[in-house]
Amino acid sequence: MFGKSPKAPAGLIKYFGLTNWWLTTFTEEERKKIVSTFQPLGGSPDSLIVGDITYSTGTAAGLLSALAGWFRNGEDRSIAFRIIEKAEELTSQAEVLERHFLYQAKIQTYYPFCDKDDFALPRAIEACEQQIKMSLEAARAFREKYPGELPAHIGYQQLAIIREKQGNFEAAINISQKACEEGWAGDWENRIERCKKKLAKRAATPY
Repeated sequence: MFGKSPKAPAGLIKYFGLTNWWLTTFTEEERKKIVSTFQPLGGSPDSLIVGDITYSTGTAAGLLSALAGWFRNGEDRSIAFRIIEKAEELTSQAEVLERHFLYQAKIQTYYPFCDKDDFALPRAIEACEQQIKMSLEAARAFREKYPGELPAHIGYQQLAIIREKQGNFEAAINISQKACEEGWAGDWENRIERCKKKLAKRAATPY
């Protein structure tokens, strides 16, 4: 199916022990497309499979999380899905903020295709919940590394949007309140107020 005896890669794929996954998960055509599309910051364009890499400050999960971002389009989304799935298998190797951003990448990979793939919305929701579950841990890590206000939290934001669209205004309010209490940047108060008004309107509407 994938051709006979494809050449084993060097570069980052070899360094992070991803050779077997790389050769068995993608077709030769897909591998070529991944290499030609990926543009690592400050690195060689073909560093995925070329070069004798002996040291990296990153991890396999971090590499794959970034790599998936290059394939979030209708044509290539299957590639992104497979990359994110592998990245998630490797979360035990990742630091707190790397896991935080991995779940963010998972949300951003699946949610845009909720209308195209039946599994996309459940996986996006799962990723939101995974990121929220570690939100306090991530907040501490952010404050230690980047003193000041916390950034936006995609997991809280996206799940609040989803619940509001589903008409579950109570859940959207609770999610927004929790995010606001933890200090994550966002338009939480406006969402809370809007959902409260929708709840009141629903309660006042006769059946």
